[in-house]
Parts: sequence; C-alpha cells; structure tokens
Amino acid sequence: MKISKSFARLALSSALLAAAAVSSAQAADFGFSGNAVYNTDVVRISFSLDADSADFKAWTDSWAAGLNFDPVLQLWAQSGNDYSLITEVDDNDQIGPGQGSLDAGIQQAGLSKGQYLLTLSAADNYAKGQMLSAGFTLDGSTPVAIADWTQSSSNPNFPDQKGGLWSVKLNSVDQAAVVPEPASWALMGLGLVGLLSLSQRRQRKA
Repeated sequence: MKISKSFARLALSSALLAAAAVSSAQAADFGFSGNAVYNTDVVRISFSLDADSADFKAWTDSWAAGLNFDPVLQLWAQSGNDYSLITEVDDNDQIGPGQGSLDAGIQQAGLSKGQYLLTLSAADNYAKGQMLSAGFTLDGSTPVAIADWTQSSSNPNFPDQKGGLWSVKLNSVDQAAVVPEPASWALMGLGLVGLLSLSQRRQRKA
C-alpha cells in the first residue's frame, strides 16, 4: 500500500504530539541557570505538580566556594492571585550533588498537587513576609551590581567581589519554567510592536 508524503508527515506529527503529551504527564527533573546582574535581582521559577509529591527537592550548585554569590531559595504555593511562603532556606548543602557549603537546598515532604513558585535571591535579600506580594528586603533600595557588591555573608572570598552565576535544580516536578522579569516582558512587548510596525510598512509597500 502506497502512503502519501503528506499523510506520513501528519502521522509523524501526531505521534510526536502524543509522545510529548505522555512526557509532560510524567514528573521530571529540571535545571536552570543564568546570571544575576544586581544584588536586588530575584529569579522566579514556576512549576506544577500533577499529583501529590512525597519528596520534593530543589537546590543550588553555583556558589562554587565563593566564586559566585551566596544564594537563598524560597518555596511558595499559589494562593489565589498571590503566593504564600512555605519555607525559606539560606544554607543547606545536603540536598543534591554539586553543592558547596553556602549553597541553598530545600527538601519538602507532602507537597499537594498544584502550582508553585521557587524564587532565588542573594543573601541577605530575604522574603519580607508570608506572601510574595510583600516583596523582598532589598526592594526599593538602590541596586548594586553583583561585581561591585560586598555580600554580607561569611565565605572564603570575603570581602572580595563575587560572580553573578546562579544555577538551580528541581527534582520530580511536572512542568517548570523561568518567569521573565517585568522589564523583560516590557522589552519583549517593544520588540513585538516593532515587528508589527515593520510588517505593516512592508504590506503598504507591496
């Protein structure tokens, strides 16, 4: 039986979509990394659990004996249009591989299925309260570039300046993604407006 190329492509596309659906329904491990520019930067990672989790873990592995800044992790559960704080951990190097003594780590038993947020900040930029909307302790202060900042924490390089690299791992979650900062959304919006304007000009010329 002869099968047309278009049918074969459609069948392949359907198979890939089905495989993706199965994959997304299974818990997986995620890793994210980037560079903080200022001491006030807060990385936000949204993740979901499709079923109750008996042993959730998240950890940083970027401190690198003081080569990079001392990170803090906060775990939040969605609460209406806000997020409520479950736990905040500054130093815990017993959670995952690659950690140094000032890396942060969270191990949380009994997380219910739902939507969560993991935030990463630099010590001492801690959560201000029990709700994410309350912000962080350095909110409103003048941002200082990580490279020019003396972090108030004990480490082998103190008071030398530190790098801005951050790296975090999440264990056994179903979906996870870094949430862009508001400034990033604004830049993306400007880019889209520019592309739309360019497209309209080309259409008028045509």
